[in-house]
Amino acid sequence: MANEELMLDHEMVKRKKKAGKITALIALVLTAVLAVLIIIAACVPVNLKPNIDAPDRIAVYNQTARYGEFEKDRDQYNSFMEKFNNMYDASYLVSLFSGRLGSYNVEGQKENVLLSKVMSDELQKGYYVEFKYDQPQTLKNQDGSIHYSIYASNETLTYTSVYFAISETDRLNTLNIYIPVKYRSKSDTYALHISQKANTHDIFEHITDYKTF
Repeated sequence: MANEELMLDHEMVKRKKKAGKITALIALVLTAVLAVLIIIAACVPVNLKPNIDAPDRIAVYNQTARYGEFEKDRDQYNSFMEKFNNMYDASYLVSLFSGRLGSYNVEGQKENVLLSKVMSDELQKGYYVEFKYDQPQTLKNQDGSIHYSIYASNETLTYTSVYFAISETDRLNTLNIYIPVKYRSKSDTYALHISQKANTHDIFEHITDYKTF
């Protein structure tokens, strides 16, 4: 009887050791898979650029003074737009943890924030950019659908300018792009906005490299 109990205990120990090895192996495999997924996510690029068309001209301001202007199809304009498109680049991993994985909403209709307030409270405190359009542009959502007024279901909103501040900080930050709009039922100009992650450092360097435009 004692021998049988000893053999049974020995068998149980062997089974526990085997189960422990299997558990450790599974944990090791899962850790390796997770590491591979993290590496892939860190390498896969995504672009968080909003649905904003390329402008006809780009004006740059330093507080209330105009710093200069880029004309379309000129070298400075093309270089600026290349940096503008690239400033939304980020890895999938960074985008995921920043909470802005390419998704955004056009916001601000309910708040009724005047453009003049945005200019004085935010934009005119440093360098900022204005995209200028010769023809009115229809405001669209991220998916390309038309963004309608909340005051009339058939009222499309158009704009001829877009504003955003730039910073020399070399990291991905929340960037507010302000879009001035007018409603048929209101006389003032209001600022809607799109909040997205971007790194404006290269644009800042590009602009400040040119002392005259």
